[in-house]
Amino acid sequence: MKIINTFVIVKDSLYSVQYETEMLNEFAKCFELWNDPIYLRAFFEQHKEDLEHKFWNDITIEDAIIKTREDAQLFEEELLYIAETGKTERLETLSTLFEPLSKGYIYGKFEKDKAKGIKRHSWLRMYAIRIEANLFVVCGGAIKLTQTMNNRDHLILELYKLEFTRNHLQDEGNKHLEFVEIN
Repeated sequence: MKIINTFVIVKDSLYSVQYETEMLNEFAKCFELWNDPIYLRAFFEQHKEDLEHKFWNDITIEDAIIKTREDAQLFEEELLYIAETGKTERLETLSTLFEPLSKGYIYGKFEKDKAKGIKRHSWLRMYAIRIEANLFVVCGGAIKLTQTMNNRDHLILELYKLEFTRNHLQDEGNKHLEFVEIN
């Protein structure tokens, strides 16, 4: 795995890496997939057993697609709004949306964090490395239907991307990264 670029999502606040195997940066990729009904149908069919867990109240695949698309829209709007607002407001920063990946464990600088979608019982997750209170680098995202990340391949990949990006940022230092602005 190799990071080929880091994109500006909200200047001085929210950035996203792009891996060499991907056509889009991770922020854009997540929201594109979460809004794609064909991708979502295939995903929920593949993970139908997880979706049928009693926690999700026997939601149908069709309803899961609708829920995901609605939540993705709200989630993206909230992330962008807070990223911008957090540049001047100290009470509402990206740190109010993102939390440490593991409860009770603080990593210090370059903390591995997650943000959850907006709707109640959201399965949307955005994963990022925290540089400062309102400075995050998105390194992935997923639909998380299980209690832990350790038993599904797509979630294990997200754990790997978090660690890989964290190591990359520690090695390179965020001052040395070249950020590409998206217009």
